[in-house]
Amino acid sequence: MAAMFPLPVVRPSAPDACGAPPLPAAPMDAIDWRALRGPLLVALAGAGCSPAVFCGLHVPGWTVQPVDWAEPPHSPHSCDPREVARRLADALRPRVQEGDAGPVVLLGYSVGGVLALLTALQPGMPVAGVVAGNTGAHSSRHGDPGFAQRVRAGWSAQAREDFLRSCFARTPAAPLFAQLCSYLEHLPPHALLQSIEGLRAVDLRPLLPALRCPVLVPHGEQDTRRSVADAEELAACLPSAQLRLLPGGHTPMVDCLPHYLQALHPFLATLGGPPAPA
Repeated sequence: MAAMFPLPVVRPSAPDACGAPPLPAAPMDAIDWRALRGPLLVALAGAGCSPAVFCGLHVPGWTVQPVDWAEPPHSPHSCDPREVARRLADALRPRVQEGDAGPVVLLGYSVGGVLALLTALQPGMPVAGVVAGNTGAHSSRHGDPGFAQRVRAGWSAQAREDFLRSCFARTPAAPLFAQLCSYLEHLPPHALLQSIEGLRAVDLRPLLPALRCPVLVPHGEQDTRRSVADAEELAACLPSAQLRLLPGGHTPMVDCLPHYLQALHPFLATLGGPPAPA
């Protein structure tokens, strides 16, 4: 099954500088995980955001597989983060457990960061590492506590656009922003609410000490949705975490892609993948 919204090329220089472009986003049930050999980076976007935000995520020697876990316009599965993590773990487990297939790293930001952590914590998931950006161990300090109520009260085109703009330090390039608006327009409000309300019910603090793999916590310092304090607390809860503050907002892989890659490449190089580029 092909991706519903093909990834735009919004940074023409990135493929030449960083390697092959990522694979198109696809629903997790449509991906043949066993066929993806070598080091594998599974990319998980935030709630309401298209996986197109990963179009600049080029990592030499790694297969980058964005996952459309919300699957608009029908969203046939629960978007509660705990259910999404269980489904992803069930789909990935045979690939993760195959020793000769190469390391697997889960990468996400916002709700996608929580999905990456929850998936890594599922039984039988010896992932090589996790990248959890612009998120937190819980949501009590979330910078947008009225988000769910706005979705319930009237999820207008203006409300959707305002939400998307809050996810970036500056509005993304027009082709990408148009795709983000289209994706959110087609996402059923009930599916978005499942993500938001499910996130509010998750408290990772009791669980994170059991996560023994290395974790990178990149965080945009200009993020208005998740504070630096959230990132610091998340890193402190993990046995093996690196906190990297970046000059971007809630979605640093778009806001400040070079800085994001400068944090990501060395981290991945320590996990059994190819050396970081100079």
